[in-house]
Amino acid sequence: MVNTILMPQIISIILFFIVSLLSFLFSISSLTYFTPQLIAIISIAILILYFTKKTFSIHLTAFLINIIVFATGSLNSPFFFLIYFLLFFIAFQNPATTTLSYSLFLVLILSQSLNSFVSVISLSSLLLITPLAWFIGRQFLAKIKDDKIIAADETDVLLWHSLKLKTGLCQIIDTSSEIVSTPLSATQKEKINKIKSSAKSLLNSSEQLITQIDQESDET
Repeated sequence: MVNTILMPQIISIILFFIVSLLSFLFSISSLTYFTPQLIAIISIAILILYFTKKTFSIHLTAFLINIIVFATGSLNSPFFFLIYFLLFFIAFQNPATTTLSYSLFLVLILSQSLNSFVSVISLSSLLLITPLAWFIGRQFLAKIKDDKIIAADETDVLLWHSLKLKTGLCQIIDTSSEIVSTPLSATQKEKINKIKSSAKSLLNSSEQLITQIDQESDET
């Protein structure tokens, strides 16, 4: 069970490592002349996946941004700010360990291009932005998890009300009406009517509560 849960996360981390490493190797090779063509190919691939599979590939997006940054000077790239957006984007869709692992690996690769004060500032800013992205992403994923739990609980409450509570109260009301229609003493009829009245009151209260829950869930 643990391996099944962790396997997608491990694969995702490995893919981030691969796209970062390939981007770095491409930037130091003689193939940089084909950078525009590679950027175009990756962009087309992202669009095709989005329009055909209705999925947005975060790994291809990371590959695209890494290629742009590494091919235009790494830490000295005018597009370095895209790395910040990428980290937050990853943090909003993946566990915190994935964001931290990718960021640390990226810092390791980018440190190879330290050659000026500006590059030191850029690398330092990446080290500072990583904990922030990790924290915000963690809070965001926690909220999504809580929302799913609340939605599941709300569904359970609605089903319980519709299938059990409402049905049971209606049966009590119907049975009380049938009993009252039979020959009974005044005291017995009064007690049966109290039971019937209490059941109706409880049914109305439950209906109001369900309506309130539906309204609050629609507002959120």
